[in-house]
Amino acid sequence: MKTRIVRALFALFAVFAAIPAAAAPLRGVWAHPGFFGAKEAEAVAKIKATLDGYVEAGIDTVIILVKDTSGKVYFNSDIGPRDPAWSWDFFGVFLREAMSRKITVHPWFCVFPEAGILGKVREHPEWLIRSPDGELLGAANPALPEVRAYEISLMTELIARYPVDWVHLDYVRFPSSPREVYFSWDPGTRALFKSASGIDPVDIKARDSGNILWNEWISWNAGCVTTFLAELRTALGAAGRPVKVSAAVFPAADKAKVLIGQDWAEWPKKGLLDMLCPMLYTNNARWFESYSKEALEVGRGHCLVCPGIGIGTSHNQNTPAGMMEQVRIGDKLGADGVIFFSSSSLKPEFLSALKAARSGVR
Repeated sequence: MKTRIVRALFALFAVFAAIPAAAAPLRGVWAHPGFFGAKEAEAVAKIKATLDGYVEAGIDTVIILVKDTSGKVYFNSDIGPRDPAWSWDFFGVFLREAMSRKITVHPWFCVFPEAGILGKVREHPEWLIRSPDGELLGAANPALPEVRAYEISLMTELIARYPVDWVHLDYVRFPSSPREVYFSWDPGTRALFKSASGIDPVDIKARDSGNILWNEWISWNAGCVTTFLAELRTALGAAGRPVKVSAAVFPAADKAKVLIGQDWAEWPKKGLLDMLCPMLYTNNARWFESYSKEALEVGRGHCLVCPGIGIGTSHNQNTPAGMMEQVRIGDKLGADGVIFFSSSSLKPEFLSALKAARSGVR
């Protein structure tokens, strides 16, 4: 009798031992090369000290900027214009130090902004978004296939040169404006839309949501951004190893589709994202919870969902207590983790709060 009981207990133990432990929620941070500085020796020392502090605080993922809103890049590239202040391989050094600490790195691309009008964008001013009045904006136009190909070429170049498993997309949208939608009215875009719809967008008389043609113009432009993600997926598929895609997106999916052409509610369903990072930069815990729930409804079952917590942003200035409350909300809702914006604001008092809260979870 005792033998049968012992055998049953061992069998039960084996069953439980075979069940994998639930993964701890991800803790990440967006970081900028400027936080570390351009002087190599000083920057390397700060990278090491910062990453050591992150490990102690339980941060396991860093989303590090490799292409900024001016169009400059911070990795060894033959395609994109390098920031001349960083004459050394900033990204290569950062990646090496992060990998040695088992920190996951997402190279962060500000995809369509090209405010500096540099390099190939300077050679192709027709790539820039043109307002209805003919004004050129410092942003490349997602509606143009050649623009999408250029931005993707930067990402595939980085993937070919560095052993990373992620690409992070930011500004994967049209420019935002409080006054009007900044879709492009250049001849090429107009011709593409006319081919798809039978009408030149300049001939749309009533430019409001009561007009089906105007609604189609909005949806068509949003579709061009979604096409970019699909084309990126295809390009990354040729990398010879799995490369995943994460993206920072605006808080509300329905409004983002209309105002900036960012139809992020569709991306997880179509298998275009592996991690969704809505930028929920607010000190209002109730709003943070509400928008987190929306993102989880969109992404759950399709991709990881890691809400972005604003520490110091143009929208909010958080406190350690406020940050930890939002971390708890994310965990309570079953988010896969949270991402903090950004390294320059994640000061010692915030890291101390994260370290104190670990309580043996990791």
